[in-house]
Amino acid sequence: MLTYQLKKAPGVPLYEALYRNIRADILGGVLVPGQKLPSKRALAANLEVSKITVEAAYEQLVAEGYIC
Repeated sequence: MLTYQLKKAPGVPLYEALYRNIRADILGGVLVPGQKLPSKRALAANLEVSKITVEAAYEQLVAEGYIC
């Protein structure tokens, strides 16, 4: 399960912080091509954020071609 320390920062929504962490893991080779990401619900529960936060982060990753 992916675990990140998401902290509220001025001007940075939580979904963007999550997106940046996942993108960094993809670019750094921690997450490899073909590896499945956790479900939105499971990741939201693990990180104690809303499912909408995870959904927005995943949508941004899709929009930029990091995941499909």
